[in-house]
Amino acid sequence: MLMNKIALALCLCTVFSGCQMTLPDLGGGAIKGQTSVRLASSNFTVTAPDGFCVDETSVKDTVKTGFVLMADCAALRGKKHKVDQSRSVLLTTTVAAPLENPESVTPQALQKFFSTEQGRAVLSRNGDAVTVSASMEIVDDDTLILHIRDSSPVNIDGLSQDDWRAFTVIHNRLVTLSVTPFVGVTASNTSAKALVIQLARLLLAENVAQ
Repeated sequence: MLMNKIALALCLCTVFSGCQMTLPDLGGGAIKGQTSVRLASSNFTVTAPDGFCVDETSVKDTVKTGFVLMADCAALRGKKHKVDQSRSVLLTTTVAAPLENPESVTPQALQKFFSTEQGRAVLSRNGDAVTVSASMEIVDDDTLILHIRDSSPVNIDGLSQDDWRAFTVIHNRLVTLSVTPFVGVTASNTSAKALVIQLARLLLAENVAQ
């Protein structure tokens, strides 16, 4: 029963992210360099790491779910410049609907779920567990980090087949954060992992005390 509930929450997150995560309209997404956004419906503040800005056109804020996409600030403003390889990525934050039993959705429970065929199918872009392999690590006792390799076709042209994701529960909601490099970017696994952990820590710092 617990695994089915986790699967449902994750499926909703995945479907929402997949629908909304399009490449930013460069030159129109961060005119003022917005680095933080408030999701009033879910009572969340999402802050971008240094060098990144919120793509304002991507923000979705409903009672059931929230979504924010972030990218290199200068790129969003349409400025041509040499982007640091570590910032040649897209970041997303997805907030799911409130959980019925949030205390049961621990990093350990999520790790166990993603070790199953059902869990890998949820991670797959085409719903096929065979296409996915993932390495997992729990950090700070409250966040599960995944490095996902998915051989299925990408839904968004220009993005890598690999990505890093973090899962944590805040305000009784399952939150998914992702870092996805662009194709051809040589951002190291170390920098991508550090970035998704930073994104998770920023979110926790901004919201846990609320």
